Amino acid sequence: MAEANERVIVSALPAGMTDKTLKDVFGSYGTLKDFRNLAGSKSCILVFDSVEEAKWVVENLDGNMPEGITDPVNVKFAPNFSAGAAPGGGWNRDNRSTPYGAGAGGGGGWNAKPGPAWAAGQQGSTGGSIQGLKRAMQAALPGGAMKGHAADECQVYIKGLPTDTTNADLYDIFSPFGAIPPRGVKAMQNHDGNCNGVGWVDFIDATCAQTAASTLNGTMMVDGTTLRCHLKSTMKQWDKDKK
Repeated sequence: MAEANERVIVSALPAGMTDKTLKDVFGSYGTLKDFRNLAGSKSCILVFDSVEEAKWVVENLDGNMPEGITDPVNVKFAPNFSAGAAPGGGWNRDNRSTPYGAGAGGGGGWNAKPGPAWAAGQQGSTGGSIQGLKRAMQAALPGGAMKGHAADECQVYIKGLPTDTTNADLYDIFSPFGAIPPRGVKAMQNHDGNCNGVGWVDFIDATCAQTAASTLNGTMMVDGTTLRCHLKSTMKQWDKDKK
């Protein structure tokens, strides 16, 4: 199995998928830097802007039906070719590591008594790093390891967001409805860094997700357009009903 990297391979695609369709479908889930439509094989290789985006796509779309595709697709990490070995001269060859490294390092805690896992290696106020501490603390929180594994009824799909929407904006809007796990919000971006209108919010509790979706769906925007908010579970049911 290939290690996590920016490249994913999607198979079991419907026949006749065009380049434009691939961009429209999978560009909603992250910033596409490059892609290859493997003609005749019902497969494609996508290159996302970051490992985190590619990981989200693999964990959430494998075995599911992306919006605009009515059959389940298979999504796996593609081999992470080293510089100079990538297929085709135009591929991105940066070998960036995932932005989320290992948790806080080993070593004693603040005192001799056993403490929480995130305390390991934090010697007073100067040990370790704040990023390592934050990652370890998030993993210890309820729902901390939930990202990418939230149940469909806990995930809210949002469409029609303004171009200046950020992750922080989604958190501000949706957090009053209930607890959201670490990295549980995602405003999808275009190549220019602006939101492409699509966002996802994960809740720890399905009831909170349902309340948020039903309350905010149909919200009138300043420009006269309306916001669409639906649970991922209902979207999958719609796709099944279309068959």
